[in-house]
Amino acid sequence: MSFSIDIQPISTFKRIRIANHESKASIDIMSKGGVLNSWLQTNDQWDIIDGNNFESGWGDYESNGFKSGKMSPYGCRLSQGQFTHLSQSYKIEKFYLGAHALHGILYDVEYDIVETKIQENSADVILEHRYQGTDKGFPFAYTIRLHWIFFTNNKISIETTITNQSKTSIPMMDGWHPYFKLGKTINDCTLQFINKGILVYNNELIPTGEMLTNTMFDKGSGIEDTQLDSGYIVDAAFPKCILENEKYTLTIEPSPAYPYLQLYTPDHRGSIAIENLSGAPNCFNNKMGLHILQPQEVWKLETSYQLTSK
Repeated sequence: MSFSIDIQPISTFKRIRIANHESKASIDIMSKGGVLNSWLQTNDQWDIIDGNNFESGWGDYESNGFKSGKMSPYGCRLSQGQFTHLSQSYKIEKFYLGAHALHGILYDVEYDIVETKIQENSADVILEHRYQGTDKGFPFAYTIRLHWIFFTNNKISIETTITNQSKTSIPMMDGWHPYFKLGKTINDCTLQFINKGILVYNNELIPTGEMLTNTMFDKGSGIEDTQLDSGYIVDAAFPKCILENEKYTLTIEPSPAYPYLQLYTPDHRGSIAIENLSGAPNCFNNKMGLHILQPQEVWKLETSYQLTSK
């Protein structure tokens, strides 16, 4: 078989490395946060993921941009960290950026390694975390399971399974926050996807409820010096988002469970965050894409990343 799986301690958690010995590509998944922290193309000595340096621990993960973060049970900004569910008001305790809660409460939890498996054309790892409702602002127990698969054709798929372990329904949003880099700068990349509209944000990046037509990337457009911190509604008939430069083509293909796309270009211009989301920012309040998970309901979401060389 062409794959191997190697699990090594790194700081206080574990690094799970899945390597394809034929293509010389490998991915690193961390047991803390469940993050995809590396997608190394050894032949090119290039990492497609703009990841984190975890050698000395979790460090300044939040201030470094939540790279590859798993956003659950909400993503992006939750206005004032507050919401109401079943006539009860709640205020999140977890991380705030300014006045608003940011990127959920599970981005730094430790996952159990449930299973690893090597097959002829792929290798898998399954991680699981049982959230016990410890944040007073989200006192609802649920289980989250991450199933990472690395295929021989240099494709990664990630299936998230969320199960409500509470006795009541719970509000839920899910998303990923990976940063991709195909070369030294994203200014040399083109981006192509089709959307049904761009969300209008206020000056604190909270959706106003308005949506505008946006065709900038319909047929592919150079990123150049464009600054993005924007959310879109994906066209379900054409869900792919394609990032490419002269060397690589990266195709991101979400399932219908991720109908929103958030794009962010950091000031250093070395990478771009392409975030598949099940709902809009602040969906606990604006209800845009909000999923109400019933007791014992199981919710599955999937997206995939495929890299080809030119």
